[in-house]
Amino acid sequence: MELCTKNHDSSWDRTVYVTICSQNGISEHINTTDMYKLLVVDKGTITIECDNRKRIVASPGIVMINDEAINISADDRTVTTTVFFRPSEIREEFSVERIKSKEFEECFGTTIFQDYLLIKSFEKDEDKYNKIRSIGLNAYNRISKIVSQMNTELTVQRDGYWPCRSRSYLMELLYYICFLCQSEESNTSEDSVEEDITGEIIQYLNEHISDRITLEDILKQFSVNRNRLNELFMKDTSMTCMNYLLKLRINLAQVMLAETELRIGEIAARVGYDDANYFVKVFKKATGVTPSYYREYADVSLHEATVKDL
Repeated sequence: MELCTKNHDSSWDRTVYVTICSQNGISEHINTTDMYKLLVVDKGTITIECDNRKRIVASPGIVMINDEAINISADDRTVTTTVFFRPSEIREEFSVERIKSKEFEECFGTTIFQDYLLIKSFEKDEDKYNKIRSIGLNAYNRISKIVSQMNTELTVQRDGYWPCRSRSYLMELLYYICFLCQSEESNTSEDSVEEDITGEIIQYLNEHISDRITLEDILKQFSVNRNRLNELFMKDTSMTCMNYLLKLRINLAQVMLAETELRIGEIAARVGYDDANYFVKVFKKATGVTPSYYREYADVSLHEATVKDL
């Protein structure tokens, strides 16, 4: 099996090095050397062996795997979904070798560094273990939805935008995975109940980034008043709750603008704005430039076109 997706129309030779495999047990291609893999444990458990130690991952859970071989097993009652992709589908400069060299660590403040963060989580940790995350049901549903949308684009190919649209779902998926990794690293056992509420709300915002969310929705959902909500967010994030949501949306829009050819109206809808003209106004107010300008000059330093202090 070739781990890529080709255009159904033979008159247009286009190949996207992204594919999705769902099966009982583990994909036979899990140790393919030129691909990165996001393994989702949908049902059951898997076992990962490294240095004579075993790590058990129960559903729902995810494992970020780079191009290196991994000793992993599961019985036939376990169901997994694996997203295979080449780093170059995120950005053409990315290759397995260049990612491993860590050369992009020196690119802080540029869009290439922003894109590099999307796949940095796939590198093994300091103990040479693959990154593993247990995830809640809401996070699992969010990941499954994005994977399903990506798979639809890869298989149906409903229009000529299927290559960049499928890549945009990959970027959205990795954007969300980055959030999960960062939120786990920031959690401590000493967190107060109110700090937990802030984290729960941030999780909710990430899970519903494409939905219409009002302040009233959040106040009702989490049984908190406006003043206390913003007080907590200012303490933890240095911005109000709705400005935090705005930053999440603009950052995801920037990734899609820089690395895909999707129409601005479609990107607007993907980050929660049904009105494309309103999205343009919001984007310009937040970054100082229009989405079209950002797309054309995306490789300038981010300080020239990034979300301002809100």
